[in-house]
Amino acid sequence: MTTDAHDGGAETGAEPRAYYVRTADPRTTEEGVRIADVRSTVHAQGAWRPEEMHMAAVSALLVHEIQAEFGKDGLRIARLSFEILGTLWSGDLHVETRVIRPGKTIELVESVLTARERAVLTCRAWLLTTTDTSAALNIPDELLTPREECAGEGALSGWGGGFIASLDGLEAPGHEPGHGRVWLTSDVAMVDGETTSDLVRLIGLADAANGIAPVLPPKPGGWFFPNVDLQIHLYRQPTGSWLGIANQVTVGPDGVGLTSSVLHDDGGPFAHAEQTLTVRPWPEA
Repeated sequence: MTTDAHDGGAETGAEPRAYYVRTADPRTTEEGVRIADVRSTVHAQGAWRPEEMHMAAVSALLVHEIQAEFGKDGLRIARLSFEILGTLWSGDLHVETRVIRPGKTIELVESVLTARERAVLTCRAWLLTTTDTSAALNIPDELLTPREECAGEGALSGWGGGFIASLDGLEAPGHEPGHGRVWLTSDVAMVDGETTSDLVRLIGLADAANGIAPVLPPKPGGWFFPNVDLQIHLYRQPTGSWLGIANQVTVGPDGVGLTSSVLHDDGGPFAHAEQTLTVRPWPEA
């Protein structure tokens, strides 16, 4: 899928094929805090306003920072909780990541993103010990139609911004407003010159769930429905580069909505995701 994306006049082709570029080498303080400074590229540009980043891209940046230095052998991320505290401004960004609950079998790590000298996004990740529970396996979520049986590129059509332009997508049977069924992927690196893990790549697509099957027209004269958070519970470690999303959108009577998704890789479902929506009329320009 394509779009005409601009960020301060910069064309997509002029940017590195990455969502972020480091502006300084990461460092760790004596207190164990990882410090990172990066700059967003046009590929991270959001869909609502051109001067903002897409939550999907920046959420994965924080996971990339968590994976870079935290977690022990035998532990994996079991839950990611993102809270949006302010506008996700594009440009120069500062990230601080630390362990706030250390442990041998359970650990809690927090990563905080600062833009324009204000904390605008937090991520808390629970890391849990892994054991062999295959004999007790119980995954009741329904399978999503395999990619090989899907066609078309209508997923996320109608949205602008550099992040959406960086994606490729397929619609699965049953895709309709309020009932999304899509596969998404991106070949853009998370940080220029660094390996992007499967987990980071797939988490970097998850927030797009709120836009795949809107029940309200997202345009002036229609509706504005950004999410204020993103909660992901991972009951299996995902692999691959394609994210399948099966979701439903709920709009309540007083301006609050919810996008609920089951996330899939090529091996089947692996997580649930929830996004709380603030739903407001979008005035005509």
